[in-house]
Amino acid sequence: MMCNSAQRPRRRVSALLGLLILACSAAAFGADAHPLPLFHAQYSLKRNGVILGRSERSLSVNPAGDYVYSSDTYAIGLIAWFVKDKIKEQSVWRLEDGHLRPLEYVYSREGGRKTRNIKLAFDWPHHSVVNTVDKDPWRMEIPPGAQDKLVYQLSIMYDLLKGRKDLEYQIADGGKLKDYQFEIQGQEVISTPIGEINTVRIQRIGDRRDTIVWCAPQYSYLPVRLEQQDTDGAELQMQLISLDGISRR
Repeated sequence: MMCNSAQRPRRRVSALLGLLILACSAAAFGADAHPLPLFHAQYSLKRNGVILGRSERSLSVNPAGDYVYSSDTYAIGLIAWFVKDKIKEQSVWRLEDGHLRPLEYVYSREGGRKTRNIKLAFDWPHHSVVNTVDKDPWRMEIPPGAQDKLVYQLSIMYDLLKGRKDLEYQIADGGKLKDYQFEIQGQEVISTPIGEINTVRIQRIGDRRDTIVWCAPQYSYLPVRLEQQDTDGAELQMQLISLDGISRR
């Protein structure tokens, strides 16, 4: 049967709408398929109210299908004339049995007077991790839920998204297992460069330094501010200044 010229545009519009619906459905499925949204965030770093540098953090997927959480930290402004150090961290991980499981953690500090390179390779079948510091390796045993010092930050987000209240993590760091425990203290609205944000305030307990983190439920519990009083009395702050990839919930 021949279709007339009036029917053809309607069919084209119908076909385009169908493709649009399929594309939107695929995008929605892709977003839901990730345990956490992929993102890129920038933070300002201050010490006693003085801006020292920036930290850029991103979550992506590598060609093997594993997740990669990266952090780049560097000085800005006048202090950049004196501090040339650039710190890069990267954690490769995957979701297994409802928990984030690190596979590899890499740390490098370059550009300044001191250069340091660290790599942790997690051997889960043998419940151990190989620590390599400046080409000097050694192995230590780890419990089933061990984290590295970068990916545990995402574990906090994931656990809060799942409604978990028990925020305890064992971190493989420096050849030791360190216990990080956080207590949920309630809700608080804070002002940031991207606007006022409703947050859940959590505080690390059992540590000499007073550390408080504000996580935003509307951004999948991404930390939007961190404040820490160091043992020497200095006040450190990390503040979100830009965010791409996570839509406001």
